[in-house]
Amino acid sequence: MRTPKEYTNNIKNHIITKQMLLDCLYSSNKRAKNWRDKEREYRHSYDYYGNEEKAREQKNAYYGQKDIMLSILRPVCIHKELLGYERRRIYDYEDEYEKYFGQYVWENCYYDREEQRTVYFGDIELKDHPRYNYYLFYDIGGNHTFHTPIDSDEIELYGLEVVEIDHLETHGYDVSDLISNQFVKKVINLIQTENYEYVA
Repeated sequence: MRTPKEYTNNIKNHIITKQMLLDCLYSSNKRAKNWRDKEREYRHSYDYYGNEEKAREQKNAYYGQKDIMLSILRPVCIHKELLGYERRRIYDYEDEYEKYFGQYVWENCYYDREEQRTVYFGDIELKDHPRYNYYLFYDIGGNHTFHTPIDSDEIELYGLEVVEIDHLETHGYDVSDLISNQFVKKVINLIQTENYEYVA
């Protein structure tokens, strides 16, 4: 995407508009997602050249850009996403093994050399022990919103409402349709100087 002339003029005048920030956040966020997807792809292939680590570094760099830009905004609330449940493994030599048959979310086996037999086991979900991901949720208008992960022990620090959401699914995007990273870096540099006016 070609950088609009208005954006270039705004940078020269130390102005960051809401739309500029939105476009830059979207660009960094989607580039990070692209590298996240590449990292996952490399993780499951034979990697001679350390591509997984390189992809992780790129992903983290773009998420770092996003965090700097989000620092000038206030989150709306905290989103709470159900990740799943704690699991308990039960082996076939335990009394409860038959009781939970048909309820296992994952089953497998291994050969026990001492016992000289195959040992079967299964994992059950402990429904009274849910696991959650927590995210700061940012909405600055426009048609894009942003999340940034936080730890559960940080929730109280923000004093924000916690809203439960469905599964959060995010995708990368074709970089040719995004604002250039060169321009994003100019916006970040301006934010870091603290010599700018944010026009919402």
